[in-house]
Amino acid sequence: MKKITPKDFRSAFEAVMKAEHDSFRVAMGFEAKSYTYFMRSNLFPKIAKRLGLLTWTKEYYALDAMFYEERGTDRFGNYSAYAKWISVALEHEIKPSKAHEKINQLQAYNVPLKVLITYASEGAEADALLRKFEAVIADADVFNDIATLRQQLVIFGTPKAVSDWRFYVYESDGFVHLLPGVARAATGQ
Repeated sequence: MKKITPKDFRSAFEAVMKAEHDSFRVAMGFEAKSYTYFMRSNLFPKIAKRLGLLTWTKEYYALDAMFYEERGTDRFGNYSAYAKWISVALEHEIKPSKAHEKINQLQAYNVPLKVLITYASEGAEADALLRKFEAVIADADVFNDIATLRQQLVIFGTPKAVSDWRFYVYESDGFVHLLPGVARAATGQ
């Protein structure tokens, strides 16, 4: 299984967002359903390809998208409608008020990387969401392995912005801001 790290995902995400800047700028003006479709059908497959993975762009066991390396086959060698394993479970939530539900949903998946993309202003709004997410993850971490084996990445976009993305990775003591090449505490920025 190809294991994707939060840094790998960040690099692929940023490269795709840079390459798709103009089309993303247009999509930001779409109504919510069309914007979500744009993310699923245009951006997610390009991110997966940069990571050397395939993507499932329709809902997959209630996930908005998932990246995988290999499809399952039946005993006759025919491809089936499921992946052998999921490398990245991905949720996208436009409304930050519902984002805690998405981070909770991601906890049901035993995958190496879980990613939530949502939108919140830098500062108090994003910090409050990260604290809520930490509480949800701590409650779900019954085997004490989420910070190491089933990593969590939260990507915050600034509402109505086309290029401001902030990345936070969950570690044993909570979320830390993932900067290019460096991680630092999420609070007190």
